[in-house]
Amino acid sequence: MSDSQYVARPAYYPVFVDLSDRRTVVIGGGKVAERKVETLLSCGASVRVVSPCVTDAIQARADAGEIELHLRCYEEGDLAGACMAYCACGVPSVNSLCHEEARRVGCLMNVVDVPSECDFIVPSIVSRGPLTIAVSTSGTAPTEAKSIRRSLEQQFDDSWADYLELMGQVRLLVKERIEGSDETRRPYYEAASAAGWRERIASGETIEPEDAYRQACSMVEAR
Repeated sequence: MSDSQYVARPAYYPVFVDLSDRRTVVIGGGKVAERKVETLLSCGASVRVVSPCVTDAIQARADAGEIELHLRCYEEGDLAGACMAYCACGVPSVNSLCHEEARRVGCLMNVVDVPSECDFIVPSIVSRGPLTIAVSTSGTAPTEAKSIRRSLEQQFDDSWADYLELMGQVRLLVKERIEGSDETRRPYYEAASAAGWRERIASGETIEPEDAYRQACSMVEAR
């Protein structure tokens, strides 16, 4: 079989991981590593960066005490205690060493642009507040994944962030005030979904949770 011949691989398992206060490691200090650091911090991860030189943004994060920074080359043991790591240094020999250590210590590893040494890949993401849509082609066509993401960004505009926050607040009010099981509360959740709040928010209207809750209750009572 030719090295250039396409070989299908099993699809990746889609999952959203809670990284709050969990150790993650980024090997490398360039722009790619900087993006990884920013994303990990936004998810509440505890981040360690290992690189002999780093971008100004990474250094600023370290100076502010937001990350742990080691200004040196990768060493055996740098992945100790980590649940996830990225190798973004671009050095093949270091890529392999990091991948080998990750396998030994049970750390999930992503070696940037080297799928054969990745335990996971990073999807193309649309984020709107609590809404996260991840798009992946399992590494076969990253350009198409980005194209799909751009289409989704147009479909799900910024109004979705405030809308879903409102839905979450109404859901809490329903759980606090409507006694019974989830089945009993289901009509209220369905009424909230059908109330048209997202479109009203998109037009610039502000909707208070209490007002939304009362409207949902009225819709249920009117059935």
